[in-house]
Amino acid sequence: MLIRNKMKNIAFVILGAIGGFLGCFLISNFEPYYQAVNAFCFASIAAFASFFLDFAFREGNIFAFWIRFLNRNFYDKSKALSFLYKPLGGCVLCMNQWISIAFFVAAWILVDLSFWYLLPLSLISHLILYFLIKHFDLED
Repeated sequence: MLIRNKMKNIAFVILGAIGGFLGCFLISNFEPYYQAVNAFCFASIAAFASFFLDFAFREGNIFAFWIRFLNRNFYDKSKALSFLYKPLGGCVLCMNQWISIAFFVAAWILVDLSFWYLLPLSLISHLILYFLIKHFDLED
């Protein structure tokens, strides 16, 4: 367990260093990378929103009623709408796809993000969310 905690601390240091160097580089040469930086920022926000919702859906938290509703009405495979269980919150990675699309639409409207960044935004969001789930999941 001690090794895992040290790995988490090392991961935070590495992420902080990469973010710091990237920030320093982009401050001096920001214009050519404007779209890519916006896509990365919106992907990060989408991943953190999915991670927060996964936490909030757990029993004892504010949105636990939603998972109880999903389990009652969508979990059973014999029901007609059972295919909606995972995208509506039963699976955090499946739900993240729709959250990523919503954040892409917001980026498209707010900062005029190109349509070609939809797939990279979704992939980056999934990678960040997978990293968060793997290393910082609160069920341990």
